Amino acid sequence: MLGNGFCCMWLFLALFIACVDLGNANRLKHVSKGLQIYLNEFAVEIKGGNDHASAIAKKHGFINTGQVGTLEGWYIFIDRRIRKRSLEHHTGLRHKIRKLKRDVLAMEQLKIFHRVKRDPVMSFASKFPNDPSWDEMWYMHCGEVNSSTCPCSMRVTDAWRAGYHGKNVVVTILDDGIEKNHPDLRDNYEENASIDINDGDSDPTPRYDPSNENKHGTRCAGVVASELDNHICSVGIAYQARIGGVRMLDGDVTDKVESASLNFAHNFIDIYSASWGPDDDGTTVEGPGALAKAAFKNGAINGRHGKGSIFVWASGNGGHNKDSCACDGYINSIYTIGISSVSQYGYRPWYLEACASTLASTYSSGELNEGKVITTDLHSSCTHLHTGTSASAPMASGIIALMLQANMNLTWRDVQHIIVRTAKPTGLKATDWVVNGAGYNVSHVFGFGLLDAAAMTHVATLWKQVPEQKECITNPQRSNRPIIPSTDDSRHLVVNMDARACHGSEFEVAYLEHVILRISLTHPHRGDLNILLTSPSGTVSNILDRRVLDRSKLGFTEWDFMTTHHWGENPMGVWHLEIRDYPRHARCGDQHFCESNARRGTLEKWQLIFYGSSTHPQPNFHFENCDAFPQEHCHPECDGCCGASSFECRSCRHVVTLQGQCVGSCSDSQFVDEPTGVCKPCWSTCGTCDDAGPNNCTSCKRGYTLANGECVKLCSQGFYLEESTQTCRICDQVCKTCYERSTHCTSCRDAYIFTGNTCRPSCPYGTYFKSVAVGCRSCNISCVGCSHYSTRCISCADGYVMHRQRCTTDCSRRYYPDFRKQICRECHSTCKACTGPFPNQCTRCSANRVLHNGQCQTICQDVGFGCNQILTRGLCSIGRWNWQCCGTCSRSFF
Repeated sequence: MLGNGFCCMWLFLALFIACVDLGNANRLKHVSKGLQIYLNEFAVEIKGGNDHASAIAKKHGFINTGQVGTLEGWYIFIDRRIRKRSLEHHTGLRHKIRKLKRDVLAMEQLKIFHRVKRDPVMSFASKFPNDPSWDEMWYMHCGEVNSSTCPCSMRVTDAWRAGYHGKNVVVTILDDGIEKNHPDLRDNYEENASIDINDGDSDPTPRYDPSNENKHGTRCAGVVASELDNHICSVGIAYQARIGGVRMLDGDVTDKVESASLNFAHNFIDIYSASWGPDDDGTTVEGPGALAKAAFKNGAINGRHGKGSIFVWASGNGGHNKDSCACDGYINSIYTIGISSVSQYGYRPWYLEACASTLASTYSSGELNEGKVITTDLHSSCTHLHTGTSASAPMASGIIALMLQANMNLTWRDVQHIIVRTAKPTGLKATDWVVNGAGYNVSHVFGFGLLDAAAMTHVATLWKQVPEQKECITNPQRSNRPIIPSTDDSRHLVVNMDARACHGSEFEVAYLEHVILRISLTHPHRGDLNILLTSPSGTVSNILDRRVLDRSKLGFTEWDFMTTHHWGENPMGVWHLEIRDYPRHARCGDQHFCESNARRGTLEKWQLIFYGSSTHPQPNFHFENCDAFPQEHCHPECDGCCGASSFECRSCRHVVTLQGQCVGSCSDSQFVDEPTGVCKPCWSTCGTCDDAGPNNCTSCKRGYTLANGECVKLCSQGFYLEESTQTCRICDQVCKTCYERSTHCTSCRDAYIFTGNTCRPSCPYGTYFKSVAVGCRSCNISCVGCSHYSTRCISCADGYVMHRQRCTTDCSRRYYPDFRKQICRECHSTCKACTGPFPNQCTRCSANRVLHNGQCQTICQDVGFGCNQILTRGLCSIGRWNWQCCGTCSRSFF
């Protein structure tokens, strides 16, 4: 009896756990389906302290659960009058409380977020580590003599040789937990940097299930800090760093959960690494809630005892959905370091999202023939299949840990400055690399380039803290301007702002770091929009690229887009905001209909927020304590040095770039600033110049012509010059060249003939008109002539017959081919398939008939008795008996 009772107890326990897991799965399922679940908890910002907050809560029927972590002034109120979980947004009581504007600054009902993990669905000297996968870690061997696979090295082993291994630096992985007892992690595991927020305890061990769903955090942890020389798996970038984990993704993810994770132990943890975010589905526009935003700011101000927490974030894996990380509010935060990925051969990976807020890149997976990242996995195992920006973010966290070991006094802004200064664009294949107005190479795909661990640690040892951060908020520009759709690039909305950048005030920004574009607009099809921002220096930030899957009618409301592409520039001058609307045919049909009010958007308001410093962030930066370096090994451009590269000169023999590199002469697009000997960029339209400004060009970039020192627009073939704006506008898509207006053709594209001032399609026989972009294409081999598409035949080639506007060698059921007339003819009504029109030319019959000598005869059954006698006596020929014994009599014929 005891044994049976014991078994029943365990059975009950197993069923209970299964039900709990099923409930969790169902909750996650509801969130993943797009249903928004609201809780009975409210985040409230109140002045006056905890007692005052409790009094307000009590007065209005709420319960104050206390302050949110270390976020001063933020509290969680619970309302037991509403359901704990609901699909309805509760507004009534919130509106009553918000009437107390003197005390309540903000209030927001908590909801469950859908967050996705961003996968794509030692003392080191010259010896080799004994970790078994070391030789296969291709991203650690770039630049070595026997390695020619990757175009540029992150120089991690060079930083190790200089003595930087991440010692005393604490990195925490914000994810689904980490396997703290993994043999390649346990000696570096830091319990004081770990917590389980999902289950409310201190153990971040992931929840195990048959699918190993919660492997993500353990994999990220191994990239940062797996151990060296233990004969196990791989080596972490910062193999002497302390590694922790915050388990927060394996449950309901709310604003409270995210804020608690971001500020957990913020005076103990140095770096928070996150490889997750909103859905990368190409339609979502979402960012952190009010609590998480406050936690980011609180971490930057108070974390690391005032130096600021370092938040490293994966830029996203929605490239296959044509997604843009500009619609991810976590990457758009000035407090996060957005990290992109580079494939083994230097290409943009298929999953990568490009945006102007990405700061830099590290290596990760790419195509099938390119390598992936090796790291720890669940159940004390090792994986060679870690992929996506999920691998890049912890790799960057490890490199930053090396840099912090070199200088633990770096602030969160110092870290970003050093990354911008030292990241390398060499070998990274992107078509959008530009040099901004401060001389930095930057791309929307790779940010400022590949992280360079050796350069970052070296610069960190000599770095002085940057000046105080300034925030200059411009006045909102209320425009209410229509965003007119245009398929020919001729009618884009362009608005300007003459920014003074708070000049002469305590908020003045003279050296930019981040620029925020805060914008509100309406639009019937948000994914058709392309938004560009051009600085006074001529640098163009592609703020938002088209997202073909985004069909939302919500537009943007007070949405913050962030760009780093103007780093180091002076913001004073005219900024240009351009909004392009490229409508799809399904939305508009024709241009006239598309321009109707119902089919176009409106720019309601926009403003710029500048972040940076009023003085140079690193004036007179030079390398100190260089006496130990042999001066005979200096670079030829150096006049005294601290290292062998042209970036490590005490002074330059000739000129110096804005990035601190000594060179023999400035590049073609730069001029020498005579007083300082610094190479500065020419005006954006100049090819070469002899001074700053638009009127000192000596040659022009492609598409411009020189006139009295100024480069003016020269329109290429397929464009015409709009006199009123001096802008090149594209000709109509059928015109090869045009004049004065887009539809006034002067010559036609291939597949068109010129008639008057217009062009109309004309394709030779045997071809058809496919589209304006493609022109004429050959018909299918089965067709002699065709129309609209290759297999819609007008007539057929020899050996084919026409059937339903297609030429085929065979016909469908109940038809047979007549090759002489080149058509399919109908079979006799009794045939299911046939070779001719007659009833004796059947080859297949329907279910109620049987084939006999080419004929389909009806299958019948006996309805009388004694039919065998009727058959043997020869009475089947008599109608009456033939009817009663149909089945038996019919067998006599076969």
